Amino acid sequence: MSAEPELILELITPELIVSGGGIALDLGGGRGGLRQPLEKLGYRYLNLDIQRFNERNPDLIGDAHQLPFKDSVFQAVISKDSLEHFAEPWKVVREVHRVLKDGGYFVIWVPFMHPFHGDDFYRYTPLGLQHLLKDFEIVFFDSPRWVFTVIGLAVVELLKRMRLGIFERTIKGTCYKLDEWFMQEKRRPASFANGYRVVARKRSR
Repeated sequence: MSAEPELILELITPELIVSGGGIALDLGGGRGGLRQPLEKLGYRYLNLDIQRFNERNPDLIGDAHQLPFKDSVFQAVISKDSLEHFAEPWKVVREVHRVLKDGGYFVIWVPFMHPFHGDDFYRYTPLGLQHLLKDFEIVFFDSPRWVFTVIGLAVVELLKRMRLGIFERTIKGTCYKLDEWFMQEKRRPASFANGYRVVARKRSR
């Protein structure tokens, strides 16, 4: 139940993060779905995950709680659908801070009102994310998926139990459009959010 890459990629703009100019670490990047678009934006892409997959294995197997990198290596670290899976996220965030260059960016998509999907430990409120990122400067925070997506996901879960999962894509697509239509002001965290996007910058010393 991962989010579309576009939810992360549309944050990489001149207003927030300048394209290219360094190495981007995809933290828990799975099969590397962000590789091609990030390389197209000019980044050198590195995907770290805790496990191998049958196809499109990560570049490096490693533990996000103890990143195998020197200090100040990356221009951007991306956590899409991964922060909720870390048993001790405060350690992961501390490691991200360590390996980022001064002025580097930590880009996050994390679910909030979203079905439990098997191996996730946490859900994050805006207050929880702000506390977790207290050593960063938060430069962007929003919730692009709102109450219609939350309702839609509940309906999809019900239909799957009724063996009617063929309607999943249609329901989700409709709910996304309804959210966009009703949420004209998406630049602030909302209640009943399906998830949150954050861009946090490591302060220069």
